[in-house]
Amino acid sequence: MAEAVATARKRVKVVVPRDFSSASITLFKPLAGESIPTIEEIISELEKAEVVYGIDKNEIARAITDRSWDVTIKAAQAVAPQKGKDASFEYCFETSAQHHPEQDADGRIDYRNLGFIQNVSEGDNLAKKIPATDGTPGIGVNGKEIAAVKGRDFPFKTGTNTKLSEDGLSLIATSSGAIVYKGGTVSVSDVVSIDKDVDFNTGNIETTGSVKIRGDVKTGFTVKAGGNIEIGGNVEDAKIIAEGNILVKGGFFGNGEGEIHAGNDITIKFAEGQRMTAGNDVIVGGELVNCKVTAKNKIAVKGQKGKILGGEVYAGKEVRVPVAGSDAGTATVLTVAFDASLIKELHKTTAEVHRLEADSLRVKESLYVLYKLQLSGKLPEAKVAALKQLEDFQKGVPAELEALLKRKTEILEKLAEYRDARIIIEERLYPGVVAQFGIVKREFTDELTCVKLLLDGNQVTVSEYKRDRD
Repeated sequence: MAEAVATARKRVKVVVPRDFSSASITLFKPLAGESIPTIEEIISELEKAEVVYGIDKNEIARAITDRSWDVTIKAAQAVAPQKGKDASFEYCFETSAQHHPEQDADGRIDYRNLGFIQNVSEGDNLAKKIPATDGTPGIGVNGKEIAAVKGRDFPFKTGTNTKLSEDGLSLIATSSGAIVYKGGTVSVSDVVSIDKDVDFNTGNIETTGSVKIRGDVKTGFTVKAGGNIEIGGNVEDAKIIAEGNILVKGGFFGNGEGEIHAGNDITIKFAEGQRMTAGNDVIVGGELVNCKVTAKNKIAVKGQKGKILGGEVYAGKEVRVPVAGSDAGTATVLTVAFDASLIKELHKTTAEVHRLEADSLRVKESLYVLYKLQLSGKLPEAKVAALKQLEDFQKGVPAELEALLKRKTEILEKLAEYRDARIIIEERLYPGVVAQFGIVKREFTDELTCVKLLLDGNQVTVSEYKRDRD
């Protein structure tokens, strides 16, 4: 950026950036018999450079008194504009996972008052929008206003059975039902209630809304919902799939042929030999035995008998459990800083970048040959169309490559969010436990108590876990 520079007989030099965000001066040592510059003279030179605001007379006086010759000194400072606040939303329902079971003083888990399904009536307000603000203008050293940057606007993410108010600032339910909140989108779904087991009498259950089942889900059956699923009993080798949350008040067991998959949270009493995947958290009120569990955010095992014994668990940010492994040295793998879809996409994107660069290099070589033939008048007619195709390909390479590199940067930024991932063992870690952070792992051969595991560079470190701090 160019700068405006004014001088006065080499006694004072004023430098002002084009945006008038500040002004600096340099005082040159007076020649023999010449007086030193005065404050008035310096301010006059500043005014010639259009600097009339934010002048620091004390700093100028200090520079004169200290004889600060040939030193750049900040003589004026603008008032920077303040960016406006981004638009935000206030929700008229509980968005956080408060339905997770709480542990009482005796270590027991209370499943009675979870508020798992939140119901609304047609016409109810679901959320309101607080618009972005304009921000506060600044003042440049030239005395002119510096425009503020307005906060970013974000639109409502309207889901099924919702609409915006006339002013666009409220989200309203257009039907009665249960609230489904996922990824910032609010929907209202119907609730299907089943006051018995899901078995041969009911068959498989599939609905776009939410499901509340009083009994068990028996072996081989499937329950699929576009909203939330609440199961009052056990799940026995069945498939439970929900776009929202899944609550199982009993356990999940059988011959390892079942699956629970939630777009948001899974809350369950215990599981043995099964697979579970959650788009957010997995909360367990007892034991995970020989299970494969994946959670994009956290896996937390609670309760007096809470433990992870055998199997593999994968979480993006945290695994927390009272006891990991057993005194028999059961192989138990706890993995954090894990996002399978992102890692897969990163490898795919990187490979595509390399492929495109290699293809572009081969096309350049082919074009060079064809251009030589064209210039010498020896380009065969059959090659003219091929030349055009190669030219079109080469023209599209920069934009395609830019898009791929941008996506790669976005993926790396998302993976960097996992840098603070941790594994917390609240009571006891047994030999045979493997702690893995991304691709860095550590196998434990000693029994440890109350530890917190973190990644430091390429090493898994162990520190003391303190309940009131961690």
